[in-house]
Amino acid sequence: MTQQEKQHLSEHFTFYEMTRSGTATDHDLPNLPNLQQEQALRDLALHVLEPLRRRFGPIVISSGYRSPKVNRLVGGVSGSQHTRGEAADIVINHLERGMRMYDFIRRHLDFDQLIFEPIGSSDPRWIHVSFTTRRKNRHHCL
Repeated sequence: MTQQEKQHLSEHFTFYEMTRSGTATDHDLPNLPNLQQEQALRDLALHVLEPLRRRFGPIVISSGYRSPKVNRLVGGVSGSQHTRGEAADIVINHLERGMRMYDFIRRHLDFDQLIFEPIGSSDPRWIHVSFTTRRKNRHHCL
């Protein structure tokens, strides 16, 4: 693991954790953010992920930053906030815990988007959350 990958973006979240991608590895693609995208990941970790971790304990990020190529390969929407380092997908193992996490973010944190995914599923598997400093966060929930 490189020094950059070992770097902490916040107390509990590492650069590696927020940029790792099985799809990138499988396709031998780089998945490295530029400095602006790295700062966005840091802001997301500080303003959303750390407060969530303090409240609920360790959380697992399944997807953070995605290069545009990686985003296309995983079926992400064009212009996804993942490609700007502004979004993370949080694994939920139990629906009840996921609902408590979703509600905590919605009620107590500043965020741009908050989505149970896959959308429309009776058994959501992750929470997509985003945070931006480019404009006022919309607090958009699905």
